Amino acid sequence: MIMKRAAVVELLAFYAESGRTRRVSVEGRDFYSLSYRYDGRVLLKTEEAELISEANSITFMPKGIGYETEILEDTRMAVVHFKLNGEIPWCRPDTTHVQGREIPLLFERLIQSFRVDNPQDFYCMSIFYELLAKLEARIPSEGEERIPRKIAEARERMRMSFSDPCFSITTLAEDLGVSTSYLRREFSRAYGKNPSTFLRDLRIENAKHLLQSEYLSVARIGEQSGFSCESYFIQVFHKVTGSSPDRYRQGLYKK
Repeated sequence: MIMKRAAVVELLAFYAESGRTRRVSVEGRDFYSLSYRYDGRVLLKTEEAELISEANSITFMPKGIGYETEILEDTRMAVVHFKLNGEIPWCRPDTTHVQGREIPLLFERLIQSFRVDNPQDFYCMSIFYELLAKLEARIPSEGEERIPRKIAEARERMRMSFSDPCFSITTLAEDLGVSTSYLRREFSRAYGKNPSTFLRDLRIENAKHLLQSEYLSVARIGEQSGFSCESYFIQVFHKVTGSSPDRYRQGLYKK
């Protein structure tokens, strides 16, 4: 959702609440902000956009951007301020509604675990990364807003379950309550390849990563990548890469 090219190096997590206020200006800060609003309504206005942050919404504010804010209704929220070890390409304010208790519970776990004298605690960092991962899975990235929800869900399920040899496009379509023809057609339209090819490529990419290790056999790598038997794994790997798994591995160690 927010970052792919930088790591979190420091964070601050806390609860905040406020009554209604007039509009005030906030100067650009040297940290990023991510918050979950339990209730209330707040106006956030930058030079480029005007946002309303409401109950059950996530709000992201980049560092270095000044804005005006006005609390329209009494509000409570969970807040995380964080710093990164580099710049990120997506730097615009945003607010998105979320459902369920999963996201607010992660905010609450983070705040309860945070200690002000240890802003680099690994346990808190792990919760924050889990929060970012959940948000990324729930919130469409730029250009995905028009993709049908079940098609986007199909891609996420493949990403999570590709290592299961019993996982198939047919069972995926059944679980989603759609026909296989609909899934193939709409998935290809949305992502530029059919779901079978997408699933195959996930498995091959995972195998490529595992081949970097000297400790796993080709058979074990095929199994952990979702192939039902070693011979089928070798066949598919050669078809996609033009090389056997053994030769691919040998090429890695020659570099």
